[in-house]
Amino acid sequence: MADMARNTLLIIIVTLFLLPEMAQAQRWKRFKQEVGMSLGASNFLGDLGGNSEGDGSRFGDLDLSNTRPVFGVWYKYRFHDRFAAKANLFYGRVYGTDENTPNVWRRNRNHTFRSPIIELSTQGEFYFFREKIGAAYRIKGVRGYGSTNIAGYVFGGIGVIFYDPHGKADDGSWVRLSDLNTEGQGLPGGPEDYSRFTLTFPIGFGFKYNFSREWGIAIEYGLRLTPSDYLDDSSTRYYDDDAIAAAYGELAREMSDRRLSDSRFEGNARRGNDERKDAYMFGTLSLTYRIRTATRSRIRF
Repeated sequence: MADMARNTLLIIIVTLFLLPEMAQAQRWKRFKQEVGMSLGASNFLGDLGGNSEGDGSRFGDLDLSNTRPVFGVWYKYRFHDRFAAKANLFYGRVYGTDENTPNVWRRNRNHTFRSPIIELSTQGEFYFFREKIGAAYRIKGVRGYGSTNIAGYVFGGIGVIFYDPHGKADDGSWVRLSDLNTEGQGLPGGPEDYSRFTLTFPIGFGFKYNFSREWGIAIEYGLRLTPSDYLDDSSTRYYDDDAIAAAYGELAREMSDRRLSDSRFEGNARRGNDERKDAYMFGTLSLTYRIRTATRSRIRF
């Protein structure tokens, strides 16, 4: 009898501890879908500009003065308590200039560019810290029936972007660079034309705070890696500017070689660094809304 009573008491204790967690494990299923609107900042990590005196590491080259706005919308589907899939549509701008860099070689190159970024991407999320869906009633002193409003997650994904680099000409106007073949694209010994579409690989992390069952805010940082080196139209080496002018015009000559030094063509001199591909980053603040997707039980936990 003593063993039976002890086992019964153990079962009751374990049940009291597990029941709230079991209820929570089912509660997330009522809110599998989520939508959001994001507003934030973008920055560019590529050949142009930069905040380091040498070539620098990718993050050591970050120049906050080149920050530009980004906004977007997204849809998220929670298929597990700790895992979700998310689809993003973002519009942002990236900018880079050699004017302010402490790197002497890049400052002498004297290029400035800007480009829109239209990104369509999908990402998988892992919640290393889960929020709990709040109880219908909060019972003071009853453990497990409250609500933890903060969640943290990491993500990785893939997508495609459209970009369209424009350069700043001597008269202050902005001209489309892909039309000018500034590195001798299409000429003997020059590189191939580049596409204004490329893949993107977002990786990053985020934190979320729910101030009600449905509504919340999220802050997210994502680095976007790309296989392209032409987001800023600078990748390989200078091409003979006389040949560029003959084939594509004087504006193409102006935008292909803007060096401040007197010597113009220096025989295959480096114009960019094609060994390190371009990247950009988005930091966003989102307003989120969770969609109730299942009928609530009459028994409210």
